[in-house]
Amino acid sequence: MHFIGVNFKYNRNLHLLKLYLITSVLLVVFFSTTSVYAQNQSQTIYHSNIGDIDVLKTKNSERFVLPYDASNTDRKNPLIYTYDPPKGINWLLFLENNMTYSNSSEAKTIIKLMEPKPSEKFIELALFEKNSKFWVAVNTNESGYIRVHERDTDGWSTEQPITIGHANNQGLTVTNGKRIVIDKLSLDGFNLGSIAVYGKDDVNSPVNSIDGLISFNLLYGNPRDSPLYFLPIIMLVLVGGVILFLLKIKKRDKEKEDTIQ
Repeated sequence: MHFIGVNFKYNRNLHLLKLYLITSVLLVVFFSTTSVYAQNQSQTIYHSNIGDIDVLKTKNSERFVLPYDASNTDRKNPLIYTYDPPKGINWLLFLENNMTYSNSSEAKTIIKLMEPKPSEKFIELALFEKNSKFWVAVNTNESGYIRVHERDTDGWSTEQPITIGHANNQGLTVTNGKRIVIDKLSLDGFNLGSIAVYGKDDVNSPVNSIDGLISFNLLYGNPRDSPLYFLPIIMLVLVGGVILFLLKIKKRDKEKEDTIQ
């Protein structure tokens, strides 16, 4: 009897191993399909004052990557990427800064998210070297320029992308790569029209960055139109199915063991 019980436990563990393998395969297939979907979309070239920039567009997303030279443009001649058409008031921007800064405490990158002209409304982020100083500012026609968040040390992180998001009735939310620093700040709407990037205060200022990239990945519009929107639902169904299956196997094996004993 003892050896039969051991055999049942072995079979149960074998079932569990097979189940984990099947679930892993399903997840790999899903993520691979999503990746292929994104990679097969139209890829274009954006011409800027620092050369050609690769741009990847899908129905509800737009991604572009800038070389480190973007931080070495000056305030009066920034690199400006324009969204055509502007992206409405519901959007989420993922910012990944993997640039190597020069050895200066003043080395920085300034990023301005701007509404289409004639609006003067913009959202500004400043990322200084060694993940140190960081600020978020907003400029509106009513209030002018205001820094709504500022930190001089440990201000931002590369652990996770920095996110800037705006939604109808939710306002502006910003993270610094670790945590939320701006939560639901009302801007009375924000229609994202372009992004400007620079680092120098004037043309004769020292260089800010010497290597690396900075990427911008924008999701916009109705999230239900994007396959990524259904990822949490699919994960929930898979996990729920696995739990139910495990419970059934455990119950069935227990009944068999009780019968044998």
